[in-house]
Amino acid sequence: MLYEKIELPNPGYGRGPRAGSNDAPYGGAPTLRAYCQDSADAVEGVRVRPAVVICPGGGYQMTSWREAEPIALAFLERGYQAFVLDYTAFDPQEDKPLLPYPAYDLGRAVALVRQNADAWHVDPARIALLGCSAGGSLCALYSAFSRQPWFAEHLGLAPERLAVSAQILCYPVIDFTAGWPDDPSYARQLTDRESWSHAQGLVNAGTPRTFIWATATDGTVPVGNTLAYAEALLAHGVDCECHVFHQGHHGLSLANAQTAKTPEYDQPHVARWLNLALEWLAEEA
Repeated sequence: MLYEKIELPNPGYGRGPRAGSNDAPYGGAPTLRAYCQDSADAVEGVRVRPAVVICPGGGYQMTSWREAEPIALAFLERGYQAFVLDYTAFDPQEDKPLLPYPAYDLGRAVALVRQNADAWHVDPARIALLGCSAGGSLCALYSAFSRQPWFAEHLGLAPERLAVSAQILCYPVIDFTAGWPDDPSYARQLTDRESWSHAQGLVNAGTPRTFIWATATDGTVPVGNTLAYAEALLAHGVDCECHVFHQGHHGLSLANAQTAKTPEYDQPHVARWLNLALEWLAEEA
C-alpha cells in the first residue's frame, strides 16, 4: 500500500494556528493524505480503482480524526483509493470570511488526484467526494462552485480537472440558518454571501449524483438540512438516495466501535450506511 502526505498551497486565508486531523492545533498548509492500493502481483496488468476524497467534519474549526483515516481505510478495504483532505479551517485572527478558501483546497485535491491517476491507479472518471457535517457542507458547496467559471479561473485549472462523479454527504450542514451554527455571528464569519449560506439553493441539474444520510435525533445539525438538500436534488432530477435513520447522535462517522467516542456512538443499524453508499456508487453508469 502507498501512503503519502502532500502539502497543498495556502489558499490565501489564515494567519494563526489551525486545528488538524488529530483534533489539536497545529500550524501549516492544508494537506492531502493518500491511501492507495498497489496492483496485486497475481493480477495481470494495472488495476485502476475508483477514488474517494474525504472531507472530515469539525465545525469548520478543525478536521476530526474519527471522520478521516477510519473512513479512508474502510473505503480502501472495499476497493477504493482513498484520500483525506485536511482543509483550511476558521481563523479568528482573519478579517475576511472563511469561504470559499476550503473549497480551493478541495479543488486542488481533486485535480491532484486526477493528475496522479496513473501513479495512484485511479480511474479519473470515478472520483467521488465524501463529507461529514461541516465537511458535507464543503462538498455540497464545492459541487456548485466547481462548475462556475470564476472558481476554475481562480485556481488556473480547466473545469474538467475539477469534476467529480458523485458525492456522499453524512449528516451534512446545508443551511447556515437551519440549526447550525447556533451563533449567527459565526455564520457571518464563515461567509458573507447569502446564497452560500443555503447550499440547497445552489443545486441544479448539473449537481453530481448524491447519497445523503442523517439521523432523526441529531441534536447538533438538524435533519432538516439533509431533507432540504434531498428535496432540491429531486426537484432538479439529480440522482439521489436519502436515508434518515430513526436515532443516533451527531458525528457518528462509521457508527461502529472503531469510531465511537462513547458507547452511544456504536450504532449497528446506522453503520449500514457504508454498505448502502457503496452499493449505490457501484450502480454508477
